[in-house]
Amino acid sequence: MKTLMTVVAVAAAGLTTLSLLPAQAQSAASAQPDRERDAATPAQKEMRKCFRSDDIDRFNPVDSRTMIVETYGRQNYKLELSGACMGIEDAFRIGIRTRAGALNVCGGFDAEVLYSEPGSGRLARCHITDVKAITKEEADRIEGVTPKTAENRDREGT
Repeated sequence: MKTLMTVVAVAAAGLTTLSLLPAQAQSAASAQPDRERDAATPAQKEMRKCFRSDDIDRFNPVDSRTMIVETYGRQNYKLELSGACMGIEDAFRIGIRTRAGALNVCGGFDAEVLYSEPGSGRLARCHITDVKAITKEEADRIEGVTPKTAENRDREGT
């Protein structure tokens, strides 16, 4: 999964939020302690179905219609994108622009993904049509990552 740094800019005309996310930067953010996560109120648990556009730590465009993002709190989300976002698999940076000045991305058409088209450098955009909170294991399976287990390490010879 690509690692990101987040920069937030507020556009004066539409008051929309844009998060620019360079892939090369390493994050030192730490995960939320388990006891705090388990003590969350029902409202806080409901909120985890959404993520803030400025809280993205990593992203991975799985294909031209699917992207996995991970927040600084280590929550993973599967984003379904409209149409075929040609060239998004090669994007080194993405931006998430929300609608009407909101920060949260909760469902379809709350935001769009912006990225530079490879070669031309033109700004391309794809609407987010669905947002689904997923586990780390689900994210790994979608991304085709083989979990490190003793059995896998023995096969790899490590």
